[in-house]
Amino acid sequence: MSKIALLVIDMQKNCKESTSCRLSFEKAVEYINEISEYFRKKKYPVVIIQDIEAGGAETEGFKCVEELVVSDNDLFVHKTYSNAFWKTELDTILKSEGVDCIVISGFAAEHCVLFTYNGAIERGYNTFLLQNGIAGFDDDEIKGIQSLRSVVSYGALEYFLK
Repeated sequence: MSKIALLVIDMQKNCKESTSCRLSFEKAVEYINEISEYFRKKKYPVVIIQDIEAGGAETEGFKCVEELVVSDNDLFVHKTYSNAFWKTELDTILKSEGVDCIVISGFAAEHCVLFTYNGAIERGYNTFLLQNGIAGFDDDEIKGIQSLRSVVSYGALEYFLK
């Protein structure tokens, strides 16, 4: 039986401050909150991935943006590379949860989201980007990345996961 997980990448205070596309960041948070709540209700893993480069684990900038809904039951992974699988426990965590399908959301489409997507594919996961749940530095670049990869909508997830 297959199991799906939601990855929420780098939705941190310093990341929001560093992007000129604040509107896409805030829009992405709304979609991520909707789908993460759905995943939690259905008992599917939600993995919050935080980049150490956003200021170090003890700094204010490292923390998730206040708009992001986070649960005590979420799983947390700290990374130092753009690919959240590289030299982290993410793959081990997902395998221990029985996950074989991943929906990726977060920041930045052009960097950490894209590299984590590729890392998931390389490790054999069925991998999708969350439609409207991706933020970045350039809106056209976000659209381009989504046009070349598997994307899933909130409505489709609701239908297939009911």
